[in-house]
Amino acid sequence: MSEAPSTLTRLAHRLAEDVARGTPQQGTPAQLDVQRYLDPRRLEAELALMRRGPVILAHASELPRSGRLAVQRLGLPLLLSRDAQGAVYGHYNVCRHRGMRLVEPGAAECRSFVCPYHGWTYALDGRLTGLLHRETFDRLPLGLRPFPLVERHGLLWGWPALEGREPPQDPQQWLGGIGAELDYFGLTQAAVFRRTEVERRCNWKLVVEAFLEGYHIRVLHRDSIYPFFLDAATISEPVGPHFRSAAARRRLSGLAPGTIPDLRLDCTFTHYLFPNSVLIFHPDYTSLITLWPLAPDRVLWSHALLVPAPSLTEDTREHSDRSFELIERNVFQNEDLVACEGIQAGLASGANVSLSCGSLEGALGQLHAEWDRRLSEGVTS
Repeated sequence: MSEAPSTLTRLAHRLAEDVARGTPQQGTPAQLDVQRYLDPRRLEAELALMRRGPVILAHASELPRSGRLAVQRLGLPLLLSRDAQGAVYGHYNVCRHRGMRLVEPGAAECRSFVCPYHGWTYALDGRLTGLLHRETFDRLPLGLRPFPLVERHGLLWGWPALEGREPPQDPQQWLGGIGAELDYFGLTQAAVFRRTEVERRCNWKLVVEAFLEGYHIRVLHRDSIYPFFLDAATISEPVGPHFRSAAARRRLSGLAPGTIPDLRLDCTFTHYLFPNSVLIFHPDYTSLITLWPLAPDRVLWSHALLVPAPSLTEDTREHSDRSFELIERNVFQNEDLVACEGIQAGLASGANVSLSCGSLEGALGQLHAEWDRRLSEGVTS
């Protein structure tokens, strides 16, 4: 593994100092209006902002060479493709003739897209290459509607609401230094072991919040992951609209003064990437979580477990299966998401007009302030 970026080691050292002193990082308490999680008009504004991108649509390993990946995201039918030379393209999964869906959701190798209605055929780069009875059309038909799609740091970034090929900014610039950290954790060399997608009954922002504070670990995760972590020992900092944070694992408390912390074994880093993605760097695998709002009280949860591509073999499958079962089912589905659904039901009851965030949850106020600013200005970059 390459040398760790100074941004990560600095945060790990600060976390180790906090643990040694017994003084966890504290931020500014905040009150959050419950309408943030209930108002359909706010959700529409959030969706409009997300559609302007960039959003992470997939891990690069999910898009085969000479192939495609069709997904439904943010209410839009999207079609990602990669040609034989490795170039990637983004299009709407919609025939330009009568609007038929071209391909079913999922990934597959292919050389072209053939509309199942009338047989119009498109190349992987979106060009219309064939149609029956061309002479019956009074103007030259169009190729597929494109949107910007680029591959950076092992991820596929899209701007779904924009038309054309050129993105308005490079993800490297958008990430503000986090890109080097993603490379350090090996995202480019990783592959998706398994992905789960499921609808849950909660506002999407409640799920983001669950990964931006460690105050709940001792209680909610008492019998699952709390035995591996220290109580409320987390540290986080904003990076533009994003957050990098680290939670102290128990072995960090036994580190001798001056020892360099292991960035996976002594602490667990979590990166929130604006607007709707969370990356968690576990000791030997990575969780890539994307949250796709469906309604104020419904979200599509998408979790891909990433492992180093060379270790994606039959010999390691049993270990990866156990890891996925622990983190996806036991922790995320049965604890984090159940809690988020419980909060959503409580908010809908009208019992509270606001939520109280203490100083151990200081990142939440910062998160919502950033969202408020971007919604009021209508900006993403």
